[in-house]
Amino acid sequence: MRGRMLVGFVVLMLILTACGLGGAQIDDPVIVVATPVPPDADFVTYRHPSGVFSLRMPPDWIAGELPDRSGVRVQFTDLEEAQAVTRLSVYIVNTGQPMTPEAFAQAANAYQPPDDVAAYDWQEVERVAQRDGSRRISGVRHYPVLGPRSLNIFLQGDGSFFSALEVDVTGASNETINTLRAVVNTYHVSQEAELAVGTVQQAAAGVTSYSGVIGFNGYLDWTDPQGTFHITGEAVNTTLTPLEAVRLSAVLFDAQGRRLAEQSDILAVDVLAAGQGAPFDLRFEGGKPAMAVRYELHIAGRQAEYALQSFYGPENFAVANDEALYNERGNLVVRGELANIGPSVAGSVRVLVAIWDDQGRVVGTETVFVARPQLVPQEAAQFEVTFYELGGPAITYTLIVLGTIVEAPAE
Repeated sequence: MRGRMLVGFVVLMLILTACGLGGAQIDDPVIVVATPVPPDADFVTYRHPSGVFSLRMPPDWIAGELPDRSGVRVQFTDLEEAQAVTRLSVYIVNTGQPMTPEAFAQAANAYQPPDDVAAYDWQEVERVAQRDGSRRISGVRHYPVLGPRSLNIFLQGDGSFFSALEVDVTGASNETINTLRAVVNTYHVSQEAELAVGTVQQAAAGVTSYSGVIGFNGYLDWTDPQGTFHITGEAVNTTLTPLEAVRLSAVLFDAQGRRLAEQSDILAVDVLAAGQGAPFDLRFEGGKPAMAVRYELHIAGRQAEYALQSFYGPENFAVANDEALYNERGNLVVRGELANIGPSVAGSVRVLVAIWDDQGRVVGTETVFVARPQLVPQEAAQFEVTFYELGGPAITYTLIVLGTIVEAPAE
């Protein structure tokens, strides 16, 4: 990929030049000058858990895996002037057949950002076949919150794997362009990796974050014995700023990109601190539509201000003697003791518990309030959380305790 994607990024640079940074043309000769320090000298290596791809990236980038039924999708986010920006997204699928020129052309033609899915208007500017056989698609995508973003999508085939690297060059400085070029040139696909065979999806398939600052972790979709369809996982605040009023929505689509069902909910935590994750469970009581083939998660929030005034976060509580066991009915129960170790009287104290399987996925989450309406400083209470349905084997659990401030400490 190093040589292959270098060609693609040279073209990208020339396109930017043609837009007002100079007079270079696409056919200009490419001159590569060896330097004693490699462009990725201070980068760290990211390797996908499946082993299917790896790349080198700046140490302050954050990788977030997004749910995608067809293959693997990972977005890489950077902080630019205190604003989180997703500059690179990687999508890879095992087509189950060698990427011959004909097979690659078929996969590349299938990967076209539509103009109607999730109301993201896509305007294609150019489609170019690279000299190494790969392709580049350039265009503008209009997001509801972020506005128009200029994108370059690089498509390539390796063995039976089809890759698409979506690069956001909106407002990118020369330094950012050089960083992106260095990252993309280190992209490597392991053709020996084991990845389930999937179907190449359109570019908008998978998950999209409206805010661009919240990632997803440990996602899973499953149906319980009562027929309720669940999408469970963890939402992670990838910024340096606490967020409030975080709202999640899951949209189910058919193979033609038509909306079949939608479910929304507010994240159970009042304030999602910087770097903090919180579990979620979006439930479709009517079940999963028979025609549904994929879903998207949409999430939005605002910088915390109002909720912070009364929020009593996890740092104000201590948990002891907690354990997970199965009761006589076969239901998993997580129980223990918690204590208010903070300076204020706490009200509406609740416990959020997430159950994780052996693959690091959230298979269930529940929230319960403790029996006492208030806890004064140093007061303790017991809790018990029962899970009646799980989407997989229960291997471990995490819990978060939080509440609201009833009164400030006396001076």
